[in-house]
Amino acid sequence: MKKIVLSNGLEVAPVALGAMNFGTTTSKEDAYRVLDAYVDMGGNFIDTSNNYAHWAGTGDESETLLGEWLRDRGCRDRVVIATKVGFDRHGKGAGLKKEQIEYWIDESLRKLGTDYVDLYYAHTDDMGTPMEETMETFHALVKKGKVRHLGGSNYDTWRFAEANLLAKEKKLTPYTVMQQKFTYLHPRADMAPKYIFNEAVSRERLRFLKEKDIPLVAYSCLAKGGYEVSDRIPADYIVGDRLEAVRAMAREKGVNTSALVVGWMVNLHRCEGFPRVIPLFASSRVEHFMDNLRGVELTLTDEELADLNRA
Repeated sequence: MKKIVLSNGLEVAPVALGAMNFGTTTSKEDAYRVLDAYVDMGGNFIDTSNNYAHWAGTGDESETLLGEWLRDRGCRDRVVIATKVGFDRHGKGAGLKKEQIEYWIDESLRKLGTDYVDLYYAHTDDMGTPMEETMETFHALVKKGKVRHLGGSNYDTWRFAEANLLAKEKKLTPYTVMQQKFTYLHPRADMAPKYIFNEAVSRERLRFLKEKDIPLVAYSCLAKGGYEVSDRIPADYIVGDRLEAVRAMAREKGVNTSALVVGWMVNLHRCEGFPRVIPLFASSRVEHFMDNLRGVELTLTDEELADLNRA
């Protein structure tokens, strides 16, 4: 798997492995199999959070399991670890105040068994905390060496832009990665997301990221398995001709539809108006994960990309 170099200097695989369910609904044994397979294929970009998956456990499981795996495999210097702060954990922990960020980074480092994280995300915007307080606190973590780069997830585009404008004015560390919900299917405009900033990526957001040379890490990119089983497609996506188009091309290529969606995403930067997109996904079964990972190696012509974009 050939690495790509992001504008912030991070060298990462073109797909990221999501560790959200590791240690809860995905057992330690199955998680280790997926992690090992990903690294064996050349992957190095692993995504977690300080609250994964609190709805199925305490919220500590994912980071803790990753810390055990990093120790057991002795591979900390060969992987890029991203974690997050700011979302709820059983009614506690939500927010981006100074004391919250400082507390949770130390907790994340302890669970991961490392003294730094490569990429630290604001997991969601916090309109109740002054932006300057949040960005200054993040910057201090970078200066202390606890964090190397910053990202923003579940932000409105204008708020993300204002945070970076503030960082530029104050000579603080900016957000250099965005993580947001994105897949091949178009979202329905008549349905609001569960969380206020959990919006699916729009064309305007893609153009913004392209202009600013900021990569998009795309979560929920495989529509919860809906490309293989239609009943799994979340209700907030439009199905129809676009779904049939991607399934038809997948059959022609001899891969499952999810793999083709992965291939489309990793090639989108070749198209006008699209930034670098890094699909983020996982599976509890290593066989399913490897099937989807085949998309990284797919060859898509300019015409095929255009056909998919027009569908």
